[in-house]
Amino acid sequence: MNRTTEVATALHEIRLVGRGGQGIVTAGELLGEAAVLDGRYAQSIPAFGPERRGALATCVVRMADGEILLRCSAGSPDVLVVIDPTIWRLPPVLLGLKPDAILLFNTTRPPGELPKRPQGRVGAVDATGIALAHLGRPIPNTAMLGAFAGATGLVRMASLKEVLRKRFPGKADENFAAAHAASEAIRWA
Repeated sequence: MNRTTEVATALHEIRLVGRGGQGIVTAGELLGEAAVLDGRYAQSIPAFGPERRGALATCVVRMADGEILLRCSAGSPDVLVVIDPTIWRLPPVLLGLKPDAILLFNTTRPPGELPKRPQGRVGAVDATGIALAHLGRPIPNTAMLGAFAGATGLVRMASLKEVLRKRFPGKADENFAAAHAASEAIRWA
């Protein structure tokens, strides 16, 4: 097995989707930083339109045990994290996912009412409600990062806590409380 094959088998790709202004880019950066703290290589590639706040925004995060040679935003995600509960029906949101992808939705809907993958898992968590309870504002990005960590194990909660302390020194405890609560509140289909 050559080095290229080794890297490819250890590569995880995550697509974060929401609307401009919801912290999609920040969430991608934080997720990549947490992966680096866990000893992995990581990259975060945001994609959003400059048109207006509220437009569709995505961020592809890749993490691997070795160097990541791929440098584009297109791919086949292993995990989809939908931060805005109103956009999951838009065509580009579910495009190109692996058949066994894990789908995590910020929603109050039961997971049985959400899109399914042939072999994947579908989880739902009310990250907006959790953010309101812990932060006093409807900003669900850090709660969804906690849900991601709890659902996949691809980053440790301790690493997520450390990057939250660095990025939000005055609100780190509240953000981590939201992340921790969301990691335990996932409902699976």
